[in-house]
Amino acid sequence: MITVNTRQVFLALLRDLDIDLVCEVGSMDGADALAFRTCLPHARIIALEPNPANLRHMRADQRLAAARIDIVGAAASRVDAHAPFFVVEADYASANARRGMSSLHQRDARAWPSTAVDVQTLRLDTLLAPAIAAVAGGARVALWIDVEGHACEVLEGLRGVAQHVVLLHVELESQPCIAPEQRLYPEARALLESWKLGEIAADQAHSHPQFNALFLRGDLEASLQRRVALRLRWAALRRGLIDALGRVCPQCRRRLGELHRRVLQRHTQRKFSKQPASESAT
Repeated sequence: MITVNTRQVFLALLRDLDIDLVCEVGSMDGADALAFRTCLPHARIIALEPNPANLRHMRADQRLAAARIDIVGAAASRVDAHAPFFVVEADYASANARRGMSSLHQRDARAWPSTAVDVQTLRLDTLLAPAIAAVAGGARVALWIDVEGHACEVLEGLRGVAQHVVLLHVELESQPCIAPEQRLYPEARALLESWKLGEIAADQAHSHPQFNALFLRGDLEASLQRRVALRLRWAALRRGLIDALGRVCPQCRRRLGELHRRVLQRHTQRKFSKQPASESAT
């Protein structure tokens, strides 16, 4: 399996594959949704976020309004219902990883104190079917899934529209590191492969407790397959060079990564911070 920066490849392929609809499942703060908008000025972008604290910040963020991000306050799952959602204690006024660790699974309360809140759960096929039908011939869909151990249940709720999914980025686990009852990578992969979505890359070895994997529809036209193969070769080369730099100069690698993040952050802020919500993001 090719090991690459899956986020960079996903963003590049959004344009290459002419995606009509992107659904971000587990948005946290909308930062990735803004990156999707930069890649796709005219696509529909939907961001799901069930955590009430994160949701309040997203709905107050004028950048998301300016970028025409559709914010849905719900958790994706295999049923349209309600369920307890375990909100991990965190500083929700600042950017930090704990803001994205809440889940429909309850983590070890000794390490991750949390509070259960009732949230709406939605099947993705229920949510996305009307938007897909609104596009002549059916929309080409990309999914970004980061749901802290609940990926298999999210995918089961996708079944009714799975044939429209062209590209999928999903966080998976090789061992039950979120909760003992969680389902793991092999089951998610088998389900996706049954829908002709094959894994093309990951950002860590499959033995890693948690990693991101990139899946692509296998029956794309030959010209698109060649473009994807080229993207993957360049991404693998870039990853190899960065890893080599890290071995020679770990501090240099950290500085390069920080510089890259700052450049992307400034670009996003310039693009959306002053743009009225009624304007199109271009």
